[in-house]
Amino acid sequence: MITFVKKIFFYISVILLISSSSNSAENNAETFVLKLTDDAKIIFNDKSLNKDSRLKKLNELSAKYLDLEALAGYTLGDYREKATTAEKESFNKLFREYFIKNMSSKLNDFSDQDLKIIDSKKINENNIIVSTKIFSKKDAQEIAVEWRIYIKDSKLLARDLVVEGLSLARTQKEEFASIIANKGFAGVISALENFNKSN
Repeated sequence: MITFVKKIFFYISVILLISSSSNSAENNAETFVLKLTDDAKIIFNDKSLNKDSRLKKLNELSAKYLDLEALAGYTLGDYREKATTAEKESFNKLFREYFIKNMSSKLNDFSDQDLKIIDSKKINENNIIVSTKIFSKKDAQEIAVEWRIYIKDSKLLARDLVVEGLSLARTQKEEFASIIANKGFAGVISALENFNKSN
């Protein structure tokens, strides 16, 4: 009887330990999202920054919080298996610049918005989804945003945003796939170069 009780106690202890570890990972992911958005708001609220200075700050922020290498590989789609090392390096460099400039142009009103954590869920050993709501003070708009957080070498990095059910990474992947289908890989490189030069 004592042995049976010890086994039950052991199993309960293991379950509690796993649950505690999972909750810790989810709490860390929630803190990570709040810190990321707070740091981004500081950049967009700093009126002393000119365009180049803001882009530099955003580049530093992306290096700290975003897994742009993985995002670039994902958005390249099936072609990443065919691309040469030189092509991948060229694409990754242009994609990073494109992403930073695109983010800067789309988040001009971000300083007006507040973020609230709704929930978080660890879907496997390395992936956590943090569900949030973003509120705009200007127009009282409310937007549901899911943050796909990846645990890489014990470090948290954001890999995707799902805005009102729409994955930004998947949308970008489909756009690039369309360009590659019509104009080949050179077409994607050209599109990225043109965007980066004009922004």
